[in-house]
Amino acid sequence: MTRRLYRSGESEYLIDGQTCRLKDIHDLLMDTGLGAKAYAIIEQGKIGMILSSRPTDRRQLIEEAAGVTKYRARRRAAELKLEAAQQNLTRIDDIVFEVDKQRVALKRQAARARRYQRLRDELRRWEKVLFARKYRQLAATIESARARLLEARERESAAAARVSHVEADLGRLRIELAGAESIATRTREDAHALELGINREQQQIAFDREQLQAFDGRTASIEAELLALEARREPAQAALAARREAAADANAERDRAAATLASESLAYESAHRGIEGLEADVEAARSEVFSAINSATALRHALEHAAAARERVAETLAKLDVEEDDVRVEFDRVKADGAAAAAGLKHAQDQVEATRIARAARESELASARIEHEWRSRSVRALEHELAGREARLKSLEELEAARAAYGDAPRTVLAQANGKVDQRGAIADYVEVGDGYERAVEACLGDLLQYVIVERPESAVSGFEVVRDADAGRCGFLIGSPAPVGAEPAPPDSSARDSWRAGQARPLPDGVVALSSIVRVNGPFAGAIREAIDDAWIAPTYDAAAGSSGLTSLPVVTIDGHVFRCPRLVAGGGRVGARGILETRREIKELRELITADHETLRRLGDETAALDGIIARAIAAIAALNAEHHEHEKVI
Repeated sequence: MTRRLYRSGESEYLIDGQTCRLKDIHDLLMDTGLGAKAYAIIEQGKIGMILSSRPTDRRQLIEEAAGVTKYRARRRAAELKLEAAQQNLTRIDDIVFEVDKQRVALKRQAARARRYQRLRDELRRWEKVLFARKYRQLAATIESARARLLEARERESAAAARVSHVEADLGRLRIELAGAESIATRTREDAHALELGINREQQQIAFDREQLQAFDGRTASIEAELLALEARREPAQAALAARREAAADANAERDRAAATLASESLAYESAHRGIEGLEADVEAARSEVFSAINSATALRHALEHAAAARERVAETLAKLDVEEDDVRVEFDRVKADGAAAAAGLKHAQDQVEATRIARAARESELASARIEHEWRSRSVRALEHELAGREARLKSLEELEAARAAYGDAPRTVLAQANGKVDQRGAIADYVEVGDGYERAVEACLGDLLQYVIVERPESAVSGFEVVRDADAGRCGFLIGSPAPVGAEPAPPDSSARDSWRAGQARPLPDGVVALSSIVRVNGPFAGAIREAIDDAWIAPTYDAAAGSSGLTSLPVVTIDGHVFRCPRLVAGGGRVGARGILETRREIKELRELITADHETLRRLGDETAALDGIIARAIAAIAALNAEHHEHEKVI
C-alpha cells in the first residue's frame, strides 16, 4: 500500500501500484484484523495502556483483532445509507405530494397553453393578413411618398431657382440700398451743410447788422464829434480871423500910432525946439504929449491884448489840430479794426467751411465704415453658423468613420475591438485614394474588398477568424502582406497582377472611359500587396457607354452611378437613397476639413477686417467730435 503526495497538497493511494480509494484500504485493513488504528508493530507502553484501559476500549481493540470492526463499519455505513434513503423517501413523498398539488394547476396551465398556442397561431395568421395589408398600404404610401418626394424635389429645385433669383435680386437691392444710403447720406450731409450754412449766414447777417449798427452808432458819434468840431472850428476860425483882423488893425493902429508917435516925436522935437522958443506953447504941447502918451499907452495895451488874443487863438488852433489828428488816428484805427475784423471773419468762415468739409468727409467715411462693418458682421455670423453646421457634420462623419459604421459587422468587430489580439493594420480602404467623383464607381467595383482587414502574418488572420466566430459577426476578409521598409519604394506586384493592373492602360479605351488604375492611388507600406489584390476595370460616364464598352473587354465596366457590367448580359447596381459608402464618406470628410480650414481663415480675415473697421469707426467718431468742437469754436469766434 502506497500513498503519493504532491507539492500542490493533493495525494493519492495505491495498492500494488494501482490507484485506489482510501475506503478500499480501510476495508482491506479491516479484513486483515488491523483497523485504521491497529498496527502490526506495537510501540513501547502500548501493552500497559491496553491492560489499564477501559473495557470499552479493550473491546474495540479485541474487535479489531478479531475482524469484527469491518462488519461493524459496513453495518454502520449500511445504516447511514438506510437513513439517507429513508430521508430521500420522505422528501420524495413530500415532492410527490407537492407535485400532486401542482399537477392540477399544471393541467389548467397546459389547457391554457394549448389555448394560447391555438390563439397565437390564429393571431399569427391574422397578423400575417394584417402585415400583408399594411405592406400593401405602406407600399402605396411609399409610392405616394416617393411621388410627393419627387414633387417636393421639383418644388425644391424651383424654389432653389427662385431663391437664387431672389438672392440675386436681394444682392442687387442691397447694392442699390447701399448706393441709396450713400446718396441719402450725402443728401443729409448736404442738407446739414446747407442748414449750417444758412444758420451761419443768418448769424453772420445778424452779427453784421449788429456790427453795422455799432459802426453806424460809432460813425454817428464820430460824425457828431466831427460836426461839433467843425462847428467849433468855424467860430474858432471866425474868432481867429477876427482876432487876426483885430491884430492887423492893432498893428495898423500901432503903425499909425508909431507913425503918429514918430510924427509927434518929430513934432515934440520941433515943439521942444519951439518950446525953447515958445515956452508959452509948452503947456499945450505938454498936454498934447500927455494925450499922445496916453494914446500910445492905450495902443500898447491894445497891442498886448491883441498879442494875448493871438496866442489864445493859436493855442485853440493847436488844440483843434491835435483833436483833428486824434480823430483822424481814431478813424484810421477804427478802419484798421474793421478791416482786421473783416479779415478775421473771412478766416473764421474759411475755417468753418474747411471744418464742415472735413466733418462731411469723416461722416461719409464713418457711414461707409459702418456699412462695411455691418456687412462683415453679418458675413461673420452667417459664416459662423455655416461653420458650426459643417463642424457638427464633420464630427458626425468622423465618429461614423472611427466606429466603422459603413463596414460590415465582422470587419468592424476586428477593426474596432481586436487590435491587440489580431494585430490588424487597418482596412484596404484606409490606404486607397480615389479621384473626385469616382468614389461610388470604385466602391461598386471593389465591393467588400475595401473592407478587407490588413494583417502581416497568417496567424493574425486565424486570430481574426476566431474573433469573428466568437462574436457571431458573419464573414470577414483579410489581406496578408508584409510592410515595405521605411523610406523604400513599394515592391512591384508580380507579372500577372501587373498585367491585370495595367491592362486597362495597355488596351485602347473608348471615348470618355477611364481605367480604374488611373484614378486609384494606393499609399502606405502595404501598397504592393493592395495593388496585387485589386483587379483593373473600366469606368464609363453613362449607363449606355458602360453597356457598349462591356462587349469590348473582359474586365468589369462600372458607371459613375455604381452600375457594374461583368459582361454585356450581367449587370448589378442599385442602392439605398442617400446612403454613403466608405470612400464617399472619406471624401466628404476631406472636403469638410478643407472647407472648415478655409472658413477659419476667412473668419480670421473677417475678424481682422472688422477690428480694422472698428478702429476706423472709433477714429472717425473721435475726428468728428474734434471737428464739431473746432466748428463750435469757430462759430463762437464768428
